[in-house]
Amino acid sequence: MLLPFALLLLGLWERQRGADDWAEFAAEHDRLARVVADLEARTPRDGRPDFRLQFRHDGKNYGGPLAVVMARGARDSAGTLVAVMDWRRWLPPVAIAGGGIAAGLSLLVLLAGAALARLGRSSRDALVGGFSLVRRLLPASLAAQILAATAGFVAVVAFESGLLLQSGLSGDGMKLLGIAAVAVAATLLAAGGALLGLRRALDAFEPDPVPILGRQITPAEAPGLWRLVEGLAERMGALKPEALVVGLTEGFFVTAGPAVLEPGGARLSGRILHLPLPHLALMRGDETAAIIAHELAHYAGGDTAYSQRFLPIYAGVARSLDVVAAREGHALGLLGPSVRLGRFVMERFHLAVRHWSRVREFGADAAGAGVTSPEASVRALLRSGALAPRIAETLAAAAEAPDAAPPDLVAAMLDRVVARGLDDPARHIEAEQAHPTDTHPPTRERIAALGQTIDAGLLDAAAVTPPPHALGQLAAYFADPASLCRAASEDFLDAVRERDAAFRARLEEKAAEVGTEERVLRANYRPRGLVLAMAGGLFGLAALAVALFGIPGILPREATVVLAAALAIAILMGGAGAFILARGEPVILVLRPEGLAAPGLDRTIAWSDIADLDLTGNHGGLVMRVLLPPAVPWPERRPGHPAARLDPERRIVTLPLPMPRGMNPQGFADLIATYQSAAQARSILAGTAVTVPVTEPA
Repeated sequence: MLLPFALLLLGLWERQRGADDWAEFAAEHDRLARVVADLEARTPRDGRPDFRLQFRHDGKNYGGPLAVVMARGARDSAGTLVAVMDWRRWLPPVAIAGGGIAAGLSLLVLLAGAALARLGRSSRDALVGGFSLVRRLLPASLAAQILAATAGFVAVVAFESGLLLQSGLSGDGMKLLGIAAVAVAATLLAAGGALLGLRRALDAFEPDPVPILGRQITPAEAPGLWRLVEGLAERMGALKPEALVVGLTEGFFVTAGPAVLEPGGARLSGRILHLPLPHLALMRGDETAAIIAHELAHYAGGDTAYSQRFLPIYAGVARSLDVVAAREGHALGLLGPSVRLGRFVMERFHLAVRHWSRVREFGADAAGAGVTSPEASVRALLRSGALAPRIAETLAAAAEAPDAAPPDLVAAMLDRVVARGLDDPARHIEAEQAHPTDTHPPTRERIAALGQTIDAGLLDAAAVTPPPHALGQLAAYFADPASLCRAASEDFLDAVRERDAAFRARLEEKAAEVGTEERVLRANYRPRGLVLAMAGGLFGLAALAVALFGIPGILPREATVVLAAALAIAILMGGAGAFILARGEPVILVLRPEGLAAPGLDRTIAWSDIADLDLTGNHGGLVMRVLLPPAVPWPERRPGHPAARLDPERRIVTLPLPMPRGMNPQGFADLIATYQSAAQARSILAGTAVTVPVTEPA
């Protein structure tokens, strides 16, 4: 709200200034017109100059015919300024309108967003309807606000730029006019890009398929599980899943949208229920039934249908805001109000979404407890939290060394649980359970909503370690549980190998950016030497001319002084230029795959030894500062290289560097960053990860 109001107030102030400026210049034009008329009337008709005619302007006096000429020029210039000031009077209303429209839209969207979000807490249909309206109107409102604010800003800048014409386009005036033009152009480009992006964001948006690491199982592969799921659905009056998917990494969840199974990329759609094999093996039967009934309750209550209606809308609004935010930094802050306005609306609706997320989860818990028991539902919640660390530990160990992992990770999880026991359920009662699309309330609140009290007996029951033969209960669900567990384990390991291969390929690509040969950077002294040598030569020619022809109009003694000065300058500048050219282009830095070497240091500093590195620019080039850890051997300065500064106490090596040949500061910083990243990639590929700082120019 502040920026649009600022434009509005600035426009009101400029409107008064514009009227005053026009009146002032119009009065000056009228005065000069009268002066010209008076001078023309007094000019002799026979063409003789009359120096009694006088005209004073800008602190100078003009007489005779020149007075008439200068007076006419001043009158015409004043007329031009009057036209400019008259044109400027149209700009403040544009700034006022732009600021007012932008401020009004901000206020309207703020009130409408807050009201619709509050209304959305009354029902999910109201939430979807309100957010659907926001989805249609918010991008258009943001576009109108961007147009209004941009028009107001351009009008303000153009109004102020008109003052530069008052004193003529001097050097400083041209600079200010150039700055104004750049600011206006940058703002117009950013606003135009945001508007084009918003136009594309107005199109229908389909969410990406939900990725699921798992495999689909048919009724023939899991007859017992399908009977359990369909029986619970019939008892609850819920829709039956159209596909069951089992895996190792996710918990229990349902979705009614498109999904893609990994690895392999098989696509599914419709009602999908995901079940984790570890939980089916390590939880009791009534606990498993309670959780499955909870998930099926989302079908009974229309939760998945609600999600399918809501998620595209939510994602579309978020994408519209991303389009504007991406341009915010290029528009001198003009897009900031639009971004903050959209984020405010999203936050209001996010609170309503969280409200219904809690309501739907509490309702699903009650439905699950209704077909099993509240005690089983509570144990299922607590036991899920107690199992999670052991499952995560087993999967993490397998991901660390997939080729050495056991073929049956479900069995490995059971072995770990038997050996170490479950985690303390009390440690997880404040946790929110992971879910691909929703945020669940904390476990403590869900248990309280079921009317249960967390006591020692309940915690002990949830923490009971499964027996060593717990995998046997999978036979009640699957026709061939052992083969399924091995297949699911192989799916997980294949996904890990694919991830590792992709990561390794990126590392190899990064390491390949730096070859095995060293890169020598040289100083770019040659242009400076040439300039000095040419200047010295010119002064030498001038001295020769003075010696041969003298200087007309001055005494011989004064000519001798000039000759001596010219010779001295020629010798100094020419000698300096010759010295620089004779030095050639000395080496300032050598970049190697393993580290950097400077002529002033007695050793190469390995990239892995650098704790931090920064570059700053100065009038002569760059200053590189390298921070070395205490355990790294300290370099010494070579004789004859006083420029390198060493600070052993702070462990900082400072290297003043001229600008390398053919580079600018950003290019040099990017080159250093490339070598650092390549060194880090090689270290990771070799199995020794190091932290290499990324260099940014200051």
